[in-house]
Amino acid sequence: MNHKYKYSLDKTSRKFICPNCNKKTFVKFIDNDTEHHLNDADGRCDRESKCGYFKKPDNNFIATTSNNCITDVIQPTYHKPTILQEFCNTKQQNNFVTYLLQHFDRKDVIQAINRYHIGTTNYWHGATVFWQIDAKNVIRGGKIMQYNCDTGKRVQVPFKHVSWIHKQFKLDNFVLQQCLFGLHNLTHVIRKGDIVCIVESEKTAIIMSIVLPNFLWLANGSKTGFKEKMLQPIKEYKIVAYPDKTEYHNWCKIANSLIRQGYKIECSNLTENIDLEDGGDLVDFLYNN
Repeated sequence: MNHKYKYSLDKTSRKFICPNCNKKTFVKFIDNDTEHHLNDADGRCDRESKCGYFKKPDNNFIATTSNNCITDVIQPTYHKPTILQEFCNTKQQNNFVTYLLQHFDRKDVIQAINRYHIGTTNYWHGATVFWQIDAKNVIRGGKIMQYNCDTGKRVQVPFKHVSWIHKQFKLDNFVLQQCLFGLHNLTHVIRKGDIVCIVESEKTAIIMSIVLPNFLWLANGSKTGFKEKMLQPIKEYKIVAYPDKTEYHNWCKIANSLIRQGYKIECSNLTENIDLEDGGDLVDFLYNN
């Protein structure tokens, strides 16, 4: 019996305005029977690292040749566990790790590398892989980022050096469903009732884990990553969120909404009350002042 999904992402080059980030980078779902787009909300934004919006149809039926239908929701794609060995145990230069070794004790850096499974790829020379591994140790994705080994800043010229491992492997049908960076440490680093700290940047989470190792530091990867879907796995923990400068009011509004849903969460206004450039975070406060 042949099967096909009733709905799938449009495979043409046509893009629409994303309902989340308002950029023309939105790929809509289409009805494979009618070849018409479903609506303005169901689809995926191509700005995976900056936006991450992905809303699937409520039900994705599988149509069969006998015209019978069963419900089958589109499932995310995962990487095989062996992929960590390929990217985490290399002798290639890693610009971000080089930066860490210039500022922190080697033993602490190695511990952070192992704790967060920091990887290296030749996608760009010396680039870093930040693996998104959930609380069940399932590898959701690998974000690739390039850093300046002297300043520790992201390389953004002549373009923003951000990509994904599934793009490096040209896995066109890979369905990315992100999770908090560092989430795999949840079950063996802390206990329920302990404090979990949330920041935006993976770099900041790693550095803060070295500076203040008594807390579990996680990163949501983007300004829009601070949302219930991402935070749900840590609902039973005490959460302290540290937004980048200018993002406090947005994050605080979300935090108040989550409190009404039973979350134990507070949003720090630390970066708003100190002299930082817009977008500055805890690491900028600690090391650039």
